[in-house]
Amino acid sequence: MNDESLILGLEARREEALEDIRRQYGPYMEHFSARFLGDARDREEALSDTLLGLWQSIPPHKPRSLQAFMTTLLRRACIKRLRWQNREKEVPREHLAALEELEEVLPDSSDVEDELLAREISGILEDFLWAQEARRRRIFLLRYYESRPVAEVAGLLSLSSSTVEKELKALRSALRERLEKEGYTV
Repeated sequence: MNDESLILGLEARREEALEDIRRQYGPYMEHFSARFLGDARDREEALSDTLLGLWQSIPPHKPRSLQAFMTTLLRRACIKRLRWQNREKEVPREHLAALEELEEVLPDSSDVEDELLAREISGILEDFLWAQEARRRRIFLLRYYESRPVAEVAGLLSLSSSTVEKELKALRSALRERLEKEGYTV
């Protein structure tokens, strides 16, 4: 099944759509969550939380890329699970490094208190990404959506680490300009 039919199934509130998503994206989600969570039960909990998040988010959201939308939900579920596991400890630094790089660009979460504002920023980010050339978009998604280390992104795309770092810096700068143009202070 393609993403459009899966999204239509969620919009029609057909529970089978969740099973179709699990069949189609299950191996990807398992592989992604294994980067964060070692325990199979924790990975299954994160997957369940992701599917619940999809069910609750579609509608009203209609993502352009189901995989990117789902990866965002899965990453949040994994980090939430890590925080729960490590209640007294910090979440491992390598899992948050990519997110911290974006913190200097995205508006402070206290500025994004209502859902409407969050949707606006999400839409701007999505439009920004679709306006990028495919390679730059892939670099951004691998680093910030999949939380992959710069060296791994470079290896996957047959680029040098310095090229990836330069692209990421340029992308963050362009995103900052776009957000400021839209009236968001960073």
